[in-house]
Amino acid sequence: MPDQPRLFTIPPAVSFLETFVDKLVGGQLVPGFRPLDDPLLLSSATLYLPTRRAARLLPDLFQRAFGGRPVLLPIIRPVGDADEDIQSLTSGPDLEPLPPAMPLIDRHLAMTRLVMAWKGALRREALALRSDEPLGLPASTADAAWLAGDLLTLMDEVETEEADWSELAGLVPDDHARYWQITLDFLKIVQEAWPAHLAELGKMDPKARRSALIRREAQRIAATPPKGPVIVAGVTGSVPATAELLKAVARLEQGVIVLPGLDLDLDDRSWEALGQRFVTGTRHGSGTKTPPPLSSHPQHSLKQLLDRLGVTRADVRALGDPGDILSQRQRLVSEALRPADTSDGWTSYLDAAPIEVRSAALNNVSLMTARNEADEALSLAIALREAIELGETAALISPDRMLTRRVAAELARWNIQADDSAGRPLDQTAPAILTILAAKLALNGCEPIDLLALLKHPLARLGLPIKDIRAAARALERGVIRGERPRPGTDGLIMAVEACRAAVENAHTPRWKKVHEGDWDVIADLAARLQRALAPLENLAGGRDPVLVEHLFRAHVDVMQAISADEAGAADELYAAEAGEALAAFWSGLLEAEASGLTVPPHEWPSVLSALMSGEAVRRRLPGDPRVQILGPMEARLQAFDFVILGGLNEGTWPQRTRNDPWLNRPMKRDMGLEPPERRLGAAAHDFAQGMGAKRVLLSRATRADGAPTVASRWLQRLTTLAGPDIAAAMETRGIRYSQLAALLDRQAGDVRPANRPAPKPPLAARPKTLSVTEIERLVRDPYAIFARHSLELQPVDPIGGEPGAADKGNLIHDALAEFLSTWTGPFDETAVTALLEIGEELFEPLDAFPAIRALWWPRFQRIAEGFVAFEAKRSLDVEKRFLEIGGGVELKLPGLDFRLRGRADRIDLMSSGSLSVIDYKTGQVPSQKQVDALLSPQLPLEAAMIQRGGFKDVPADLPVGELLYLQLKGGTEAVLEVGRNPKDAALEELIEMLGSALNN
Repeated sequence: MPDQPRLFTIPPAVSFLETFVDKLVGGQLVPGFRPLDDPLLLSSATLYLPTRRAARLLPDLFQRAFGGRPVLLPIIRPVGDADEDIQSLTSGPDLEPLPPAMPLIDRHLAMTRLVMAWKGALRREALALRSDEPLGLPASTADAAWLAGDLLTLMDEVETEEADWSELAGLVPDDHARYWQITLDFLKIVQEAWPAHLAELGKMDPKARRSALIRREAQRIAATPPKGPVIVAGVTGSVPATAELLKAVARLEQGVIVLPGLDLDLDDRSWEALGQRFVTGTRHGSGTKTPPPLSSHPQHSLKQLLDRLGVTRADVRALGDPGDILSQRQRLVSEALRPADTSDGWTSYLDAAPIEVRSAALNNVSLMTARNEADEALSLAIALREAIELGETAALISPDRMLTRRVAAELARWNIQADDSAGRPLDQTAPAILTILAAKLALNGCEPIDLLALLKHPLARLGLPIKDIRAAARALERGVIRGERPRPGTDGLIMAVEACRAAVENAHTPRWKKVHEGDWDVIADLAARLQRALAPLENLAGGRDPVLVEHLFRAHVDVMQAISADEAGAADELYAAEAGEALAAFWSGLLEAEASGLTVPPHEWPSVLSALMSGEAVRRRLPGDPRVQILGPMEARLQAFDFVILGGLNEGTWPQRTRNDPWLNRPMKRDMGLEPPERRLGAAAHDFAQGMGAKRVLLSRATRADGAPTVASRWLQRLTTLAGPDIAAAMETRGIRYSQLAALLDRQAGDVRPANRPAPKPPLAARPKTLSVTEIERLVRDPYAIFARHSLELQPVDPIGGEPGAADKGNLIHDALAEFLSTWTGPFDETAVTALLEIGEELFEPLDAFPAIRALWWPRFQRIAEGFVAFEAKRSLDVEKRFLEIGGGVELKLPGLDFRLRGRADRIDLMSSGSLSVIDYKTGQVPSQKQVDALLSPQLPLEAAMIQRGGFKDVPADLPVGELLYLQLKGGTEAVLEVGRNPKDAALEELIEMLGSALNN
């Protein structure tokens, strides 16, 4: 055993892996071990690295170090770190093999089942105690699935940090909320029931298995030390298992530890502050306290590791020389990130490093501040393309996965295929989106938006050629979906198709638009195909009882097979490429997890499915452009690039915001021996400091994200504050160039002139030659609407699944009243009400496919029927003849234009007194007397004028108009109201002059 461990560190400004390889083969790490003199020596070494990505880079570096000569590589083993996936380590033939890791989907399903059982137990307890205390129950199975994911994360944290579950017993004092006691009771169940469940299945938790493998490796090399050197490079030992491995390596005669970016410049006072601990005499409050450890500092993990190894920073030697400029930058970053309690040390640093030194240190560091996320992504894509043009290796490093995906998409405009190391979330890929849409459509009532999204999805085929299903979807949208919401389910969709088809020629039925005659057969066939495809899941949707996940899953697979089947019946495209293969693997995981026993209410299955898919990622099989990489901070560890972009430097993004655990609060986690959430901030700060070591660095952030202002990252604020305003301004000047280029990239060449304000004054030839009396009112109030409709021929598009329209309701009521008065001669009593309701039933029948509309309109119509019959019973004695729904028009000679004013009067009554009464049915608001007098609502005066000009056939033109009456049909407390609106006396010539002036202007 050596007297002192061989400890080294490689500064951030030096390429870690290249320096490590050069020093290893050059004999500077292990005495007497010089592979350059004897290449066979290299194969006797064993190397441990933190990630598989770093391990994959080493072979090429060794080949380069040996000048391309053949060489036997050392044993290279990735051990993983706190956030790494499970790694496979050799444990030795003399040890019993560990049980396999439990698949992630199996864990999620089983834990969701436990959470749901806990929900039931809590509800029973609350009922027994007659308690109204909120217990934080998951509202649905989907909530339970998300909560189970949080619990699994906590369990992984406990397993990784090897905390003791037995500490749960005394975590909650009496003065805590009862919720926490109930939570701890559940965690005890998990503590006891979960290991039993794993033992029964012969499986292990993935994180526990990884820690066990690392510890076995530590035991193996301690018991039977390898003959050659054993070197751990780039591992921080932030978790107990890796720390144990590092201890074992440190005890070996040829053991070497190479740390990443240990700060040898940080003053001793700050260094010692990183190791202060929280100490109490009792668990819950008494005793003395010292400040908690500064776990958010980038050197916190390395300080803990050196303490565990029993060494100091003086025992660590630096490898590689970054040069004066990068050394100064490294020192500046170290000072900027020093602990807040010792920030008074900035004064000494500023005395020792004048502005010239700081300016030179940050001369190749730029700062780019974009307006929003889209501008930031485009600006960074331009910066990466520039680096490629300069022949540099470049990387974007950011934990903001949305930003990295945006940048990858922007680079594609120049045919640069950048591979995002994090991949794409499975639930955001085309096959998974179609899968979730199908579940929503079948189990949540066939919502119109989901329906169109599915039918227009590129993988949806329903046994049709791609062009045919797209054409059928457009016809269905025009003829049925754009308008009122159909009855839920595919049965309601088919009813709506039939109703729309039957009513397409009726101009007074609600909103249905005409489509090409042949399209109706296509629409009906599409609806029938969709119903057959969704049937396996729709058949399960009718029951209220929960259904086993395996039954839902099998039905869902059948649905997806039918939806994605092409005209030959094959669904190969659904499972093609990386995204399809990932979906197939997810389905396979669900299939193999049938023993979970989890039951889900069918309508919750889409949300549960999304929760189960969370965390699944899809990665490209083919490598991206080797000149540029897009990496997360963890994937970027130990790698070196000429140009590095540190993107998304906003609070809440980098560093990411810490969130409270729904199962244990901070004091409870502390008392269990778990690291605080700030430990992740420390790892993120270390990644930031490492990224600052590149030759050229671009720091970027957006001033707004998701429409809200952002706050610059604390590290960025500290760096610019310490550098000084002049240097910070120079950094921004260098970085603003990329945002300026982004602003110019999609800008049209040449002068841009602002468009004139719209002032529609079409020539006479383009103006409408005829308008209705209701359009005249619109012309007075909103002339642009007439211009758009008649001159530009723009027609409004109905919303998808819209609410009932006032015009539609008015048309129905008008038709019912007109038909009633044309067929009923009296008496106006209860029999008349029954007859009117029968007519209404017939006219409302098409609305059976739209239950929301019928439920809203029919009760009002019933009240209107009673009020209208009462109105007619009183009025019929004075009415000699009724002219119902009568249309007509008059020809007007306007300056330079022959114009026809047309109209359709709801009703004109010939009274016994020899005068005429013009009546308009209003289901909405009645215009005021001032509006009628000012001709802002000229409908009834214009109809009166048309009568005097003989505009309505069979209506006597020589009789005076004695009454203008609005009949308000609200269907409320007062179902029918009579509102008279006789205007001031006005000559017809004045009305014609007003009309001509309005049309000419």
